[in-house]
Amino acid sequence: MAEAYRRFSDESFDDYFVRLFEHKVEYGLNCVRIADLLNAQPEVDEPFGECKWRKDYRTFNRGRMYERARHERGVETRILSISDLHVPFQKPVSVFSEYTGKIDILQINGDIVDFAGLSSFPKMFRSSPVEEMIKARKYLIDLIAMLRPKRVVVTYGNHDARFGTALAKALDNELIELTPETELDYIFNDGFYHYDKMAHTRAYYEPICEVFPDISIEYAGKWYAQIGQVIFCHPRAFKSAPMKTAQDAMMWFRNEGMVFSGLVMAHTHRLGNYAVGNTVLYEQGCCCETSKMSYANGKLTMSQKEGFLYLCLDKDGAPIRECSKLVSLN
Repeated sequence: MAEAYRRFSDESFDDYFVRLFEHKVEYGLNCVRIADLLNAQPEVDEPFGECKWRKDYRTFNRGRMYERARHERGVETRILSISDLHVPFQKPVSVFSEYTGKIDILQINGDIVDFAGLSSFPKMFRSSPVEEMIKARKYLIDLIAMLRPKRVVVTYGNHDARFGTALAKALDNELIELTPETELDYIFNDGFYHYDKMAHTRAYYEPICEVFPDISIEYAGKWYAQIGQVIFCHPRAFKSAPMKTAQDAMMWFRNEGMVFSGLVMAHTHRLGNYAVGNTVLYEQGCCCETSKMSYANGKLTMSQKEGFLYLCLDKDGAPIRECSKLVSLN
């Protein structure tokens, strides 16, 4: 953290100026120290005091807030959609700090837990599924507490489904009806106990819906959800061509009789968007540290794209493309 406030080699002076003030608490800086850092930059011919730099930032930020409000006139609902966290490889909660207090809905689009240890694929390591669930629950609580959305809508992904598959293989048929399909039932709706057999202890983890009784938290046990005129989905199908999976999903939902004008696709770990007629399609990337996930080592697959989607809807629930933004993280 001590070096975090240093200027990046490809960073403009204005970007550096804004970043220092926006993250001064995180960096442990005060306005005097920020003034020293800015005055040391080659673009500054004459050094200024901290008062002048502080007023400049206040004026700049007021103008930026005005432009943002003007740009988003007509926006009724603001959604932050993230997916493919793959705990324990998740991105830090701080990645989404810019959206604190600025969104109505947090949509989590599947693959919250990685469950590499439950995979049928060869793996070089094996981690505890329960420990991953505990980490995921803590991460989600921290994220929701930071963002404070009015509503949270959750779908499951193919990695989350590994949980139910593993239980089905391990249990007799008569007991399968007692088990959920994914770990998300436990994390969001039911809560769960962790039994430490060696220490003869148990710890209870209450469901997230009870941690935040003032926030509507919705997990309905589905791989898709619809908000307004937008479908958020995490199918198990995958096509190698860019945006092809999203296009196939659009056709599937159309055949199911669903009416929508936007579709947000998780699972592919790619970023992209384009319109098909009156329907806009998004592939939203992934919110995990892809460099730490060695699934594709030596397989010559396309690189994974880290990112997420900030999506704006109008009063009719239709996506406003010019106000929405795909955010790339790598």
